[in-house]
Amino acid sequence: MSAVEELLGLEDGGELLEIARCRWAEWSEADARFRVVAEYDQLRPWLREADYEAIDDIFLALAELAAPDGGNDVVAAGVLAKCLMPGACQLAAWLHRRHKSQPFRDNQPAVSVGTASVVDELVASQLWIEVRTVGWQRIRRVAANILLDTRAAVLLELGDHFQVERRDRSWARTLVTDDPVNAAPPATDEHGGEAVSELADLLAWADESEVISSSDGQLLASVLEEAAALETRNLRRGCGGFMSNELSRRVAARMGVSESTVRRHTSRTVRALADAAPRFTNAC
Repeated sequence: MSAVEELLGLEDGGELLEIARCRWAEWSEADARFRVVAEYDQLRPWLREADYEAIDDIFLALAELAAPDGGNDVVAAGVLAKCLMPGACQLAAWLHRRHKSQPFRDNQPAVSVGTASVVDELVASQLWIEVRTVGWQRIRRVAANILLDTRAAVLLELGDHFQVERRDRSWARTLVTDDPVNAAPPATDEHGGEAVSELADLLAWADESEVISSSDGQLLASVLEEAAALETRNLRRGCGGFMSNELSRRVAARMGVSESTVRRHTSRTVRALADAAPRFTNAC
């Protein structure tokens, strides 16, 4: 059992999932989307074999049932979170590895990432928020949207420069210190900082202008982060090597989606941004 599961009370013998076992027949009677399996214990084995569209249908049913403006059922939220646990655990593991090699900038003094448990707590709490608030009336790709939004929110909480830059440029350039008079500015790579700033501006504009969706922007950000971490990548595939098998594998493992999904959405997003580039330049 993972730390994220334990924090959310989603261990296999836990009270919340026992209630889900009792309610499955009731849910199935009310909504045909639950009838793909006869009982809750058959759900996770079914998820390993089912096609993507069928999985998305049942995740959407759970999201609707879990939402305050839907069924407001916290047990359904727990079931959805349990289904997404592999992706959430991949995210927590990646955050642990990243913090060891590249500690997060401490620009939020209330949050200390000195212990691994803090990362697990942030992932668990944000995952719960996302499964309870996902916009079930207007989205598809429920798993990808929830996991991408969880990742973005946790990185923002940890002070990740790219996420802070997207949300609040002034705060991204703020140095928190006990000695403001003698404080030295943080060391930054001028050109790298400019590139991050420009990318954040482009993605924010593309989201606001409905050129790409927020989830596609987050997925592209993940691809760019992993690409920067790879010493080499196969440039023979399109989009500057962003379609490489190794890069797709890393991002897919982190996001809890298939490699083909990563390549398809990355290609679509890059094409959309390229087509909209003149509009972005004029807007600036």
